[in-house]
Amino acid sequence: MKLFGSRAALAACLLVFSIAMATAQTSAPAEKPAESSKTLEQEFFAALRSGDSGKVLSYIPERGVSVGSNAQHTSRKEIEEQFKSHRGLFCKLFDSSCIDAEVNLGNSLRTCSDRELLTDSQKIRTASSEVTRNGVQQAVLVAEVKNDQCSNAGLIDFIFNLDADGWKLFSIP
Repeated sequence: MKLFGSRAALAACLLVFSIAMATAQTSAPAEKPAESSKTLEQEFFAALRSGDSGKVLSYIPERGVSVGSNAQHTSRKEIEEQFKSHRGLFCKLFDSSCIDAEVNLGNSLRTCSDRELLTDSQKIRTASSEVTRNGVQQAVLVAEVKNDQCSNAGLIDFIFNLDADGWKLFSIP
């Protein structure tokens, strides 16, 4: 049995390609932020693992973020409401039991939250990278997880932009 299915392999290839393209478009390095992407990686994944929705919410900018594979813009207010009512993005990030996923009769595995994937998986590797694209310093956080109980195991990634007040989420796939 392969470690990851072809969909995960494709996602990994696309992520590597996008980072390579961003690096190719990198301008001169910006000043180093007080918090490096490595520190961000440790703190953000720790917040997910511990279920600290307040800490994760502190990374959501007022303008909101792109959420999901279709990059649907979601405002901070909408995300706050989802966190309060334990639905939507809250479920994806923290609580597998409330994820509203289609049942695939050909696959008995369930969809797991990022928190569950980061705490209950057989294999977990995290990494971070910093690039400057179109004048904006970004950090890409990636976790590679192997979990035989979850249909969505593979890669978890987040993209942050460096704002005046620190790292803020730009995209939550």
